[in-house]
Amino acid sequence: MTINAATLHAQEADQGFLGTLVLGESKRKVQTNTAVPQTTVDQDEIDDRQAGTVAELIDSVPGVSLVNGSTPQGSGINIRGFGANSTYGTDQKVAVQIDGANVGAEELYRIGTQLFTDPFLYKNVSVIRGTVGSFEYGSGIVGGVVRLETKDASDLTGGELGYVLGQTLGFSSNGNGLTSSTVLAWQPTQDMEFMLNYTWRDQDNQQDGNGDEIGNSAFTLPSGLLKAKYTFGENRDQSLT
Repeated sequence: MTINAATLHAQEADQGFLGTLVLGESKRKVQTNTAVPQTTVDQDEIDDRQAGTVAELIDSVPGVSLVNGSTPQGSGINIRGFGANSTYGTDQKVAVQIDGANVGAEELYRIGTQLFTDPFLYKNVSVIRGTVGSFEYGSGIVGGVVRLETKDASDLTGGELGYVLGQTLGFSSNGNGLTSSTVLAWQPTQDMEFMLNYTWRDQDNQQDGNGDEIGNSAFTLPSGLLKAKYTFGENRDQSLT
């Protein structure tokens, strides 16, 4: 069989330009330097997701599922089958921490580890799945840990001395949701910083994909944060918040 140069050139010309393949990093980097199955939602992803509740912020984490939807008054967090379920709000096998402090879950029927706080208040959320790395936060925590870290004034000022005032407004069409978040950050010195945040979020009942109303999905969620932080030490590696 013989193929001449002219025939080969014509076949290549007919293929045309197939496009450009671009490879880049995802929002969540794969952690290879640790044995702990942990996923971190950082500030960039928090801004991109525009979640209305903490549950909506972590529902895409592997191993995490929500019980009874994503509204704060009805949903619970379940990690690898532990935590909230269809009968009880929590089984105490999933821990929730804010800035290192344990947050007690409600023991009411079908109300569990959901938090009545706003995602705007946090700069990152880490989810530890399973027993590896979770026992250090308490005995019996075999499901996992949800660790939330609130924002600091220096995150808004960029470490520069002075004031920063921010205002965020948001609107959602499904449920006619409205969100207003006001934050004031003040850093008088390099070691001292103060932050005040007030967030008000309101939503009517939502509709599902068929246009049917989702019952009890409406909520009004006011949240506030008053935070002061003093950093000290020879290498400024200690702080009091």
